[in-house]
Amino acid sequence: MASFKKIFWINVAIVIIVAFNLRAPITAVGPIIDNIKNTYDLNSTLAGVLTSLPLIAFGSISFIVGYFSPIRAIVFGIFLIFIGEIIRSYFGVYGLFVGMLAIGCGIAIANVLLPSFIKEKFPKKMASMMGIYSLVLSISSIVGIALAIPLLNVLDLKLSMLFWVIFAFLALMIYYPQAKNGRIFRVKKKEAKKINLFANSTTWKITFFFGLQAFLAYALFFWYIQILIEKDISKSFATNIMLFCQLIALPVALFGPLLLGKIKAKFHSLYIAILCAMYVLSFGILLCFNDIKMLILAAFIMGFPWGGVFGISLLFIAQKSANAKIAAKLSALSQGFGYLIAALGQWIIGFFHDEFENFQISLILLIIVSILLNIFAYLAHKSKAIAN
Repeated sequence: MASFKKIFWINVAIVIIVAFNLRAPITAVGPIIDNIKNTYDLNSTLAGVLTSLPLIAFGSISFIVGYFSPIRAIVFGIFLIFIGEIIRSYFGVYGLFVGMLAIGCGIAIANVLLPSFIKEKFPKKMASMMGIYSLVLSISSIVGIALAIPLLNVLDLKLSMLFWVIFAFLALMIYYPQAKNGRIFRVKKKEAKKINLFANSTTWKITFFFGLQAFLAYALFFWYIQILIEKDISKSFATNIMLFCQLIALPVALFGPLLLGKIKAKFHSLYIAILCAMYVLSFGILLCFNDIKMLILAAFIMGFPWGGVFGISLLFIAQKSANAKIAAKLSALSQGFGYLIAALGQWIIGFFHDEFENFQISLILLIIVSILLNIFAYLAHKSKAIAN
C-alpha cells in the first residue's frame, strides 16, 4: 500500500513539474515581444512568425509522438525544451527562431502524452487530474507573464529568456530517474484492433474545437498586451490587465472540468455554450471600447473561457476515447491539426497589423473564431465516443 501511494504521488509530481514547463517559456515572450523586435530588428509579421513557431511545432510533432515509447519521448521532450531555451537566448537572431522551434517541439511531445498519461494512471480521478493539469498550465502561463518584465528589469534580454531553463532542468531531474527505473508506465498491451481516426466524425469535431480554442488562447498570449497598448494603455498596466485576466482563469482551469463532471448532463451544453460565448462578448468589448473600465470588464469576462475551454477540450479527448491507446492517438491527431490552426492565427494577426496598422480587423477575426468555437463545442460534446 505504501509503495502504491508513493508511485501515485510520483505520478502526480510528474504531471505537475512537466506541465509547468509547457507554457511559461512561451507566454513570457508576449510582454517582451517589442523588446525582442527592437533587439533583433523584426517587424510585426516576423514577430508573428516567431510566436507561431511553437504552435507549428505543436502541430507537426504531435502527429508522430504516438509512435514512440512514451517514457523516452517525454524525456526527449523535456530535453528539447531545455536545449531550446539555451539556443534561443545565445545564438543570435537565427538561434532565436531555432530555439523557439525546439521549445515548441519539446512542449508538443508532452502536450500529446500527458492527457494519455492521466487516462492511464488516474482512470478513476480523470476529471480532477485534468483539472490539476489545466491549473498548472494556467499557473505556468501566469508566472511567465508576471515575471517577464521584472526579469527584464533585473537581467538583460538573453538572461531573462534563459531563466526558464531552471524549470526544464528540474523536470529532467525528477522525471528521468523514474523513467529509467521503469516505474512510470505499465507494460504496453497489444492493440486488439486498429481504428481509423481519420474516418471518425468525432475526431474532427474535437480537432476543430481544440484548434479554435488554441487559436484564441495563443493569439491572446502573444498579442493581448500589444492590443491594449494601442488603446493608449501603458505596457506595465497592460501587463497587469493580462495578469488579472489570467488570475480569473486560474480557478476556472481547476474547477471547470470538475464542475462539468458534477452537474447534470442536461446542463453540460448550456455550461459550455456560456463559457464559449464569453469570448465573443469580451472581444466585442475590446473592439468597441477604449475606456479603461470597459477594458478591465473585458479582461474579467475573457478570463472564464481562457481558463476553462482548454480543460474541456482535454476532457473531451479523454471522455470520447474508450481507452488510453485511443486517447493518445486522438490527442496526437487533434492537437496536431489543432495547433496548426492556431499557428495561422499568430501570423495572420501580425500580418493584419502591418497592413492596417491597428488590431481592429484582427479583433473582428477573433470574434468570428469565437462564434465558430461555440458551434464546434456543441458538436464535440454531442459526438459519440470512439471505441475499438
